[in-house]
Amino acid sequence: MYRLDEVAEGEDKVYGVLTDYDISSWKDSPNPDHTKTPQKYWIGTPLYMAQELLKGTSPLHLYRHDVESLFYVMLMASARCSFGTSKQQEQRGWTRSPYENWLNIRSYYTLGCVKNKFLWDGLAIELSPDFEDFRPWLKNLRARFSNGFRSRPMRWSPLPWLPAEPDPAPFDEETLGGYVEYGAILEKIPHLRGGLEGLIIRYPKSSSAPASSTLPGAA
Repeated sequence: MYRLDEVAEGEDKVYGVLTDYDISSWKDSPNPDHTKTPQKYWIGTPLYMAQELLKGTSPLHLYRHDVESLFYVMLMASARCSFGTSKQQEQRGWTRSPYENWLNIRSYYTLGCVKNKFLWDGLAIELSPDFEDFRPWLKNLRARFSNGFRSRPMRWSPLPWLPAEPDPAPFDEETLGGYVEYGAILEKIPHLRGGLEGLIIRYPKSSSAPASSTLPGAA
C-alpha cells in the first residue's frame, strides 16, 4: 500500500505503508468476550482459511481454526508441488493441478461450503507423487476434524415454536471435543514412513484426544 502527500503544488511524494489492519482490533473492544462479527475474522489467504470463518458461522477465531489452516497449507503443498521437469512429472503420472477450483472461487461463503464438504464427506485426497508420504498424516487429521464435528452436541427443539433444548454436556469448541488438539496433530508423526520417517518432534506433548483407531479413514 502507499499514500500520496502533496509537498508542493502539483508535486506529490509517495510513501510506502506497511499495514496489518486485517489482523488488528480496537484497544477498547466494545465486546468484553472478544467476539466480533464474522467479517472481522476474514483474515489471511482464503485458500488456507478455516471453513467456518469463510462461511461466517463462527463468532470466534478458535485454536482449531489455525489447525485447519495448517491442514490446508500441508494439503496444497503436497498436492500442487512436484520436483523435476514437466516431462518427468508426466512420466510419474502427475499431469493435473488438484484443487484448481478452490483457487477460482471468488465467494468466501462458497469456498467455505466446498471445504466443509471436503472435511465431512471423505472425498479423495489428491496428492503429487512426490508427496505421497504425507497422505497418512493428512487423512488422520481430516478424519479428526470430521469426527470432531460429528461429536458436537446438537441443540434441538421438539417443536419449531419451542426453545431449543440446552446442550446435554459441555463441549470444547476449541478442540472439537479433544479430537483436534496439539497431541492429535503429532500423533501420526512417529508412524510416518518414506521421506518423513524419523521426523523430529521438537515439542512433544501427551495427547488426551481419542485414539486414532476409532477414526474412519485414519490409517
